[in-house]
Amino acid sequence: MSNYIVLTKQVPDITQITDNAFDPETGTLIRSRLASVINELDTQALAFANYMKKISADANGKIVALTMGPPMAEEVLRYSLGRCADMAVMLTDKALGGADTWATANPLAYAIRRIVKDFFAANEDYYVVCGMQSVDGDTAQVPPQIAEELSSPCIAYATGAEFENNRFEFTRIISGGSEVVAARKLPAVITVAKYEYPLFATFAGTRRANRMKIVCWNGDDIKATHIGAKGSKTTVIRVFPPGKSTRKCKHVSDAKTLAKLLVESFKSDGAESGDGNGKASCYVLPKRRRDKFDKSFERTKKENEDFEILSRTLKDLGVSEVGQIDDDVKDKILSAAGERFHKKVLDDMIEGLKLTEPSFTGEVWVVAEHSSGTIHPAIFELIGKARELADSLETKVGVCIAGDKVEPTAKELIAAGADNIYIIEDKLLKVFDPNAHRKVIADCISKHWPQIVLFGATAQGRMLAPMISYKLGCGLTADCTSFDIRDISRTGHVAILLQTRPALGGNVMATICTKDSKSQMATARPGVMKRLSPDKSRTGKTIRHQVKLSDGDTGLEIIKTELGSGAVNFNVEVIVSGGKGMQSRDNYDRLISSLCDCLSEKLGTPVERGASRAAVEQDFAERIHQVGQTGTAVGPKLYVALGISGAIQHMIGVANTETIIAVNSDPNAPIFKQCDYYVVGKIEDVVPQLIEALEAE
Repeated sequence: MSNYIVLTKQVPDITQITDNAFDPETGTLIRSRLASVINELDTQALAFANYMKKISADANGKIVALTMGPPMAEEVLRYSLGRCADMAVMLTDKALGGADTWATANPLAYAIRRIVKDFFAANEDYYVVCGMQSVDGDTAQVPPQIAEELSSPCIAYATGAEFENNRFEFTRIISGGSEVVAARKLPAVITVAKYEYPLFATFAGTRRANRMKIVCWNGDDIKATHIGAKGSKTTVIRVFPPGKSTRKCKHVSDAKTLAKLLVESFKSDGAESGDGNGKASCYVLPKRRRDKFDKSFERTKKENEDFEILSRTLKDLGVSEVGQIDDDVKDKILSAAGERFHKKVLDDMIEGLKLTEPSFTGEVWVVAEHSSGTIHPAIFELIGKARELADSLETKVGVCIAGDKVEPTAKELIAAGADNIYIIEDKLLKVFDPNAHRKVIADCISKHWPQIVLFGATAQGRMLAPMISYKLGCGLTADCTSFDIRDISRTGHVAILLQTRPALGGNVMATICTKDSKSQMATARPGVMKRLSPDKSRTGKTIRHQVKLSDGDTGLEIIKTELGSGAVNFNVEVIVSGGKGMQSRDNYDRLISSLCDCLSEKLGTPVERGASRAAVEQDFAERIHQVGQTGTAVGPKLYVALGISGAIQHMIGVANTETIIAVNSDPNAPIFKQCDYYVVGKIEDVVPQLIEALEAE
């Protein structure tokens, strides 16, 4: 008999975010000004668990809805009870507030253990089912971290389940295709990427839900080891609205005008997009600065200005050493500063002047992702950024790669900018298994302790990085779009990694730093960092790392793997993608192919076909053509999106595109706010008109 624990979360309604939702002075989001709703992917997880119970034909299995949040989060539990949950548990305590993913996963895992003990009679035959991610965080870190705490397999990006041979077999998304897998042991954690069959509450179900008692626990009831802000491994330094989009977002009324703009966009030089790898302010270690009072690399503009006042005043007073600063000098500094800062701040700043050594030591690492001997393109982007960071920190770039017979990739990685390649080889690493790869890579990191570890925010990286970071007790920031080395001298931090990422569906940006960790870890969005030009003359070292593996170290049994057929080249300058709005496979094949052929002839360049995840799941296109967060990130000169709504997961994958053109019949399609030119109309009408206009252009 299997039981099911479904994680649900109350999140702000990101569709209602306006400028009024931000504090004008601090730039922080005021959540009380936004309506709260249940996380959409969690509703799908609830339906997925209900389906699992149904196909197993086990009427005795229980579905327990679990949430962690303020008392008002009771609403999502009533929602769950009204649809299929047999009982609900709320974990609520002020002490739990301000938690990062580490301090969210930890108490949830401890609550799960108590649910199993109190309500499942300690039966380990259960599944934790949750949405792939939540819209407020978009990190996808909590489920894998819960799996790590529970020592359970994690099956991520599940889209379907079947009950065969007295066990569950899950279909999940992988790069370029899909897999059918089963957990080698229970319990197991399942993250749901998409489930198309929602549950609806009946009148009787709603009445029942309103009558049922919700089990409420606080921090003391679960005895978790890391809770709230104090138990977190990362801290948010700043939350601010994103910069205004550089996209033109211009409505085009007819195909003839669109054809002209399309050709002009392709022929124009265009400004290079992306932000992650700029070198506008290259960090210099304190001991390398000409002026010992130079604190020009602080995290905020105000802190830089405060230290500038301090430095200038010390020079005016003839002070050349920190040890010369006595109470009399302090009074003169405060007088010169006016109301700029008070005595406590000054004392902290003076202590900051004494700091010359970095808070972290070691190399800057990238964890390599590969398939069939081919390195994922995002890894080369990360090596380029790692090279920049390492040069500022006066250290080396390391790449850790695990697999079977992966040593031949070392030359390519060194040419891309790496110094040391840490190689872990084993036959059990031939196919990616989260548990096995987590074990060997974590072991290698713990032997060398690099100060920074970067992962690609791919489907694989977003599952592996949380497990490794949790196992090693390190903070992790997801989906970063920029990295900077800065000081926070007043709090005693020198040369730390500032990690900036979008949140709330890209409606806000957050800058985060690591605390209480031996390494600073982050995943970075593909397509936002810049790959360095390969230098085949570079030399480096290969270092073998041995870890003993057995079948017991693997978490998944791979039953079937289906990869998309044919060859795809996304390293082209023009890509035409179709979405769910194509309506049928015939429309996709006919309209996409005809537009690709026309553009290729008109522009004199190869044109590749792409597809959204929805189009792939509707069987309009093979998985190998999927563009987006769970597909392939692309950065062509011109991207034409036909019938694609513009979900955040898709737009992440095309963010580095120079010009985006969209056609959609929905005048309110989100993609229209994230593209350069768009036409409102039916695909089957607009595409033939566009082809005709291009031929006449």
